[in-house]
Amino acid sequence: MRMASVLLRTRKPQNEANVPFQEVLPLKLKNHVSGKTDKTSDVACLQEMAVMFSCLKTNDFNESLCAKEVGNFQRCYKVYLDKKTAKKETSSKGVLVAGKDLNYKQLNKVLKKYPTSAQN
Repeated sequence: MRMASVLLRTRKPQNEANVPFQEVLPLKLKNHVSGKTDKTSDVACLQEMAVMFSCLKTNDFNESLCAKEVGNFQRCYKVYLDKKTAKKETSSKGVLVAGKDLNYKQLNKVLKKYPTSAQN
């Protein structure tokens, strides 16, 4: 019985007012960002690919019987590549598009316009 009472005891939550804030690093933004995490793994046309493979599987991988699904997948992939090249062109030119996700080069350009003050 005593062991059960020890196991059922729970720790009370800590009071947030009693926890002091300790600043480990200065609380200010840097004037640049790194491009390390800018590489994303895009999965294009996943739905069309799944439909195409299921059709191919049911027809013993005979492409002539799944021409519609193969065509849909190829169209989708072409649209994806066109969008990707257009995005790459705009990001290489450094064009800032308001309200869109910015890559690290565009963010660095904005941060150079508005640098943080050097406070010690």
